[in-house]
Amino acid sequence: MRIHETFNKKDIVKIIQKNKINCIDIKLTRYEIVKNLIIWIKENDCQQKYSFLEKENPNKKITIKEKNEILVKAQQIISLHKNGYNYSFSCYKNQEALLIECFEICKYGDISSVRRAIKFVNEKYDLKFICNMSDDIVEKIEHKEKIKKDSIPKLFFTSKKCLVDFD
Repeated sequence: MRIHETFNKKDIVKIIQKNKINCIDIKLTRYEIVKNLIIWIKENDCQQKYSFLEKENPNKKITIKEKNEILVKAQQIISLHKNGYNYSFSCYKNQEALLIECFEICKYGDISSVRRAIKFVNEKYDLKFICNMSDDIVEKIEHKEKIKKDSIPKLFFTSKKCLVDFD
């Protein structure tokens, strides 16, 4: 068995923690963790269960170059939002070009700038573009929203009897 290179140390550690494989030290290097994980899989005869590790990581779909191009597109949309959707001062000729660009980048919702750009366009034109996000990102966003909701100060009223004495 061989673990595909697209799984980085963070991905492998998540798999180890999720499946509660406590015998592998996650503080080791990626190479040592992979070596220990392969040995553990062979010893416990779990090769079918972990066969997905041999294939390319489905969460790693884009290269750094592609990510940078997507970021530039998202930043152009955010810039258009900041200038009040004035197309004469943007790189877009009209609304149709903007919507085509939004349709292309909404596949990469794991990138926060993409989510922000799509949110601005949805609010302005009353659309329903939905960003595709991995489960980890959805979980992080929900956790942040819960923290934000819990940090709102709350007002409590108490009623008590007070006795005021004037001398």
